[in-house]
Amino acid sequence: MTFEIYFCDVESTGLDFYEHSPIEISLIRNSTGEQKTWLLHPTNMKTISLEALKVNGHKYEDITLATKEGREKYRDPRKVLIDIENWLASDNMTSNERWMCGHNISFDVYMLEHLWKKCGAQDSFPFGRRMLDTMGIELFLDLKTNSSLGNYNLGACIKKYGIKNAKAHSAEADIKATSELFAKQLKR
Repeated sequence: MTFEIYFCDVESTGLDFYEHSPIEISLIRNSTGEQKTWLLHPTNMKTISLEALKVNGHKYEDITLATKEGREKYRDPRKVLIDIENWLASDNMTSNERWMCGHNISFDVYMLEHLWKKCGAQDSFPFGRRMLDTMGIELFLDLKTNSSLGNYNLGACIKKYGIKNAKAHSAEADIKATSELFAKQLKR
């Protein structure tokens, strides 16, 4: 069986897949360790949750392109999708051969699927339905050893393994920590 694992994390303007959208997407290709991060402006500027921005550290003025820095950093989502698809295509895999791995990965997958739909590109979504969830893996490992972490969020899981996160709630830093977590879970 041929496949490629991609570690994925998304930071968004809120938690609702329909109203909110990704503003930071970070992927790591497992076989090479190469990481790419994209910043994009929201598909809907009217539904931005200020609470979400407090958590992920993105600035309202920047993501709404009101600042010079924001206009330079945050790109049109349709152009970002093309960049992501082109980067992924270099693996010579089909969407079904790409596995997504992350912490509570279903959130990230649904957020990305809805982004592709909002941009009218749902037919080119570059991932299939195969997912690995480090949160679920940790729960199963604890069930096997009859123990409980209590809280299975990313912070608690990486703390258990002594993994440092350079900047919590940044997709770029969170996915690095998640890839380290996955490696330690495999060893366990």
